[in-house]
Amino acid sequence: MISLPQIQAFIEVARSGSFAAASQHLSLPRSTVSARVRALEERLNVRLLHRTTRRVTLTDEGRSYMEQCEAAIDVLTRAESQLTRSNELAGTIRLTVPLDMPKPALARLLGAFIERHPGIRVETVVSDELLNLVAHNIDLALRGGSPGTLGVVARKLGEGGLAFHASPEYIKTRRVGKTLVHLHEHAIYDPAQRLRKRARSSVQPAPLSTRNFELAKTFALQGRGIALLPESLCAEEVRSGALARLSSSHRVPALPLYLVMPSRAHVPARVRALVDFITDPGNVGSLL
Repeated sequence: MISLPQIQAFIEVARSGSFAAASQHLSLPRSTVSARVRALEERLNVRLLHRTTRRVTLTDEGRSYMEQCEAAIDVLTRAESQLTRSNELAGTIRLTVPLDMPKPALARLLGAFIERHPGIRVETVVSDELLNLVAHNIDLALRGGSPGTLGVVARKLGEGGLAFHASPEYIKTRRVGKTLVHLHEHAIYDPAQRLRKRARSSVQPAPLSTRNFELAKTFALQGRGIALLPESLCAEEVRSGALARLSSSHRVPALPLYLVMPSRAHVPARVRALVDFITDPGNVGSLL
């Protein structure tokens, strides 16, 4: 016989990646959560979760079962909502964003979404790793430059402009003109790898190297070279005079931003609501 408490415990463990976190979310003892998942596996006669001392992950059978359970639960939730005439959405959304995503803008965006849907909880995973969305139970991902691996559904939100930035001290010391022409005379930090191959091969090898925007910006602030960075990331430093934005004769492709979802036929209503909120023209511009 189907046991909804067992299924609920299994889904929460799979989403959070641990029995301890699941027990907190469900307000249940960890032993109860563990017993319910174990009972579910015994009843189905299949292992749903890989258990290690550090993390719990889904087996192939567990991943398939979870997708079907989530679809069924969302159908039940919508049916109950219609009967009670309630439009309130509820549940957890797992969102992953890169380390360099502007945090104040993201916080304002997610905060406004939660105010509109107080029954929803957004769990944000900050990582530059291209996580497997299904294996890590990720509902949505914001990714810059590339949507990532095959087998995902990606929607381009727009493009953010990139520009060369340097400290006033560096500009004065190295006598950099109003327009940056000779890249080979400088150490150029290009964490997004947006310089064309020919231009990239001509620049000075930088003694320090990084793929992280914030660290590249710090190098520029310290006068260690010129950083090719999103204009939005350096807007405050440009306003304060800590950095100067340099024009250049070198064309640099803009940096695209994608909203990515697992390739599933069924998308929970709460996830659709967040997708619609992020892609609203009045909101998406804050992330670019």
